Amino acid sequence: MKDYEKLSREHFDGMADNYAATDGLYYTELPKLSCDEIMRRCEGIKIGSLLDVGCGSGYLLSLLAAERPSARLCGLDISPKMLAHAAKKLQGAAGVTLKEGGAGELPYADGEFDAVTCVMSFHHYPYPARAVTEAFRVLKRGGVYILSDVDKRGMGEPGEEEFAFYTADDAARLLADAGFKVEEKFRLTPKSFYVSGRKP
Repeated sequence: MKDYEKLSREHFDGMADNYAATDGLYYTELPKLSCDEIMRRCEGIKIGSLLDVGCGSGYLLSLLAAERPSARLCGLDISPKMLAHAAKKLQGAAGVTLKEGGAGELPYADGEFDAVTCVMSFHHYPYPARAVTEAFRVLKRGGVYILSDVDKRGMGEPGEEEFAFYTADDAARLLADAGFKVEEKFRLTPKSFYVSGRKP
């Protein structure tokens, strides 16, 4: 099997400057739309701790830090250059920590977070079921997992560093198989979906 993590790291390291300069827009608006949707849907919900898997240059974390200054926020990404940009963006934001790592083996304890988010990076993971299982593991009981990614019905063939594309139904099945109770599932745009599940 190809080393998708290595290919993705090189890909995102190469695009980090552009990604950070456009506030996470990269070459499409999909990441920003997903982050903005997450912020809308989390309004009024108490979240004391959150992990953003594949945090990129820190767009979602910066929104959360501004609205929830007392929350413990963690960002994880496989790209050192993305994390460097995230550190600059989040400089001075209390309660925010960043780590380098992959979604298949989260460097956090069981039951550590109230919420885990994954925005526009899931299609790079060569271990989709394991990534969802890991999110389940680090969530507290009652914690929520939010997954927003490209929708395969609106995409072509995966690129060299992309493992597979999914639909909202595919993602919901992965969540259910991991033990989540799926709460929301919809097509956010013709090229993206939004799925959330809660840990019983």
